[in-house]
Amino acid sequence: MKSLLVCLLLLLAGGARAAGIVDATGRTVVVPDQVMRVLPAGEPAAVLLAALAPDLMLGWPQPPSPQAAVWLPDTVAALPQIPPVPGDRAAIMTLHPDLIMDYGTVNDRYIALAKGTQDATGIATVLLDGHLAKLPEVLRGLGRVLHREARAEVLARLAEATLAATGGRPAAVRAVLVHGAQGADVAVPGSGAAEVPELLGWKVLAPTAAADEHGAFQPATLAEIAALDPDVLLFASPAMRQTVADSPAWRALRAVREGHAWIVPAVPFGWLEGPPSINRLLGLAWLSAGRDAGVLPFATVFHALVYGRLPTPEQLADLRDALRPIEP
Repeated sequence: MKSLLVCLLLLLAGGARAAGIVDATGRTVVVPDQVMRVLPAGEPAAVLLAALAPDLMLGWPQPPSPQAAVWLPDTVAALPQIPPVPGDRAAIMTLHPDLIMDYGTVNDRYIALAKGTQDATGIATVLLDGHLAKLPEVLRGLGRVLHREARAEVLARLAEATLAATGGRPAAVRAVLVHGAQGADVAVPGSGAAEVPELLGWKVLAPTAAADEHGAFQPATLAEIAALDPDVLLFASPAMRQTVADSPAWRALRAVREGHAWIVPAVPFGWLEGPPSINRLLGLAWLSAGRDAGVLPFATVFHALVYGRLPTPEQLADLRDALRPIEP
């Protein structure tokens, strides 16, 4: 963690202007020289834009909850809800965006949506690759288009430092990532939901099959999770702390008995997904730091630098409490 903090203090700026960007569809999308209004096409794009250029952001596809909003600058949290993309063309056009930006999964469906949105609206529409390892490249390219080169370089170097300091380790940990308040779904290996632990070399377990068959999550019974016998359990829902406390069957799992079950932090955004954007750098640092409060110094600087709001002592105390493992 010390090395990550040092890297933050050494971040420098740079870059040059550009009139277009080659997006994940392979198109060279020409954008106006002065982009003043950007419409994020989904939550991952909105979180990335809120970090890079909040002053250009037209709003949130899904506004932050009150619990999330207090971790963000007031002006950013208060941005209005925007129409979905693709969606009501007339509603989109009334916002007069200079650029529509999507960020995340790249497949035939999302490529077609990006091309179709641009054809339908006549507005430059880009799809950017959401793989975490590509984040520095994405930030620099988007920074050039938006004339936010200095800011993009700071964020790109933060991403590079985090990826370099925590990624590419040999597989040693077998983990199950559990979704939902009752723990009825698990992340599928190879999916975006499993990307952060897999970057660390962890083996993400699920009862069956691959991401292209089930999407990011698949149903799983408690008996199926028990049969996998993971070393680590990561729960996306805070409600699972009470669910485990009330269930002898959950408490009997080896990961819970050994104190290796955690709730994934999710303020203002999830550390592993929900949405899968720049927020996942926190998850990468957290998992590599032992999944404990040792990540708090990095998280404090990350919040101030990326989200633009320094957490209060009370917020940090709440986060420290949230980072404690689930007790058997």
